[in-house]
Parts: sequence; C-alpha cells; structure tokens
Amino acid sequence: MKKKVFINLLLWNVIIAFGIGMFVGALIELLNLDVGDNEVEKMFEEYSPLMIFFLAVILAPIIEETIFRGPLVLFKNSKTFPFFFYILAFLFGFVHLFNFESYENAIWFAPFLFLPQLVTGVFLSYIRVRMGLLYSMLFHALFNLVLLGPFILLEIFKPTVH
Repeated sequence: MKKKVFINLLLWNVIIAFGIGMFVGALIELLNLDVGDNEVEKMFEEYSPLMIFFLAVILAPIIEETIFRGPLVLFKNSKTFPFFFYILAFLFGFVHLFNFESYENAIWFAPFLFLPQLVTGVFLSYIRVRMGLLYSMLFHALFNLVLLGPFILLEIFKPTVH
C-alpha cells in the first residue's frame, strides 16, 4: 500500500509541477520577461551527464531533504507543526528562486518562478511526515530523475559533429 501511495504521489507531483512550470514558461514568453539563464541549463553546459546525475539525483536530494524536511521531526507533536510544515516547504521553493540568473527586472514575478518547487516542497514534506526522511529523499531523487533523466540521456547520446 505504501508503495502504491508513494508512486501515485510522485506521478501527481510530476504532473502538477510540470504543468505549473509549463504555464510559468508560457507566461514568461507572453509577457516577454527576462529571467536570465536557469542554473539547470548552465549545469548542462558545464558538467558531464554523469556529474549532473550525481548532483541532481543523488547529492541534492540528500542535502535538501536533510535541511528542509529533517527538522520537521522536531515539531511533530507541537501546535506549531503546521506552521513549520509550510514554512519549510516555502523556504525549499524560495531557495530554488536562485536558479534564475536575473529576475530583478520582474521581481513581482518571482513567486511564479519558484511555484513548481513550492508545490514539490509540500509533496516532499507530506512524504517525510507520513513515510520518513529516507522516503522523502527517494521521492526527491526520483522526481529529479523523471524531470532531468530525458535531458541527461539526450546529452549522453547526442551526436557529435566533426
């Protein structure tokens, strides 16, 4: 049962976050906003596919889940738990705002830029509370793999022009 819930939540998170990301991307184009390069795009220019896999699918989930979901256990039986549940999810999303090189000329748009990560932060927090920290790390890793995996594979198998 736990496995089924985990997979369903992962699928819903991917669908919702991807949908929000597509909507935000369309708004950026429609409003002709300059948010600069995304750090993920830069990562594909600077690192090998294996290094990107390591950073995004292994290292980031371990570090980010320890920082943003680990502390939830401290508030589990507290009246302040809901506050910390959402504030840590918000901070997780907010930190990802720094993936964008320059959004200063459209600071009002900043909340939209990290909305997909905010939603993912809520999913990850829920997994953490219901299943444990290791499950939130696994969820985070699989989420990143689903989103970045196709690009990593394209990078590995892209033809070289001589």
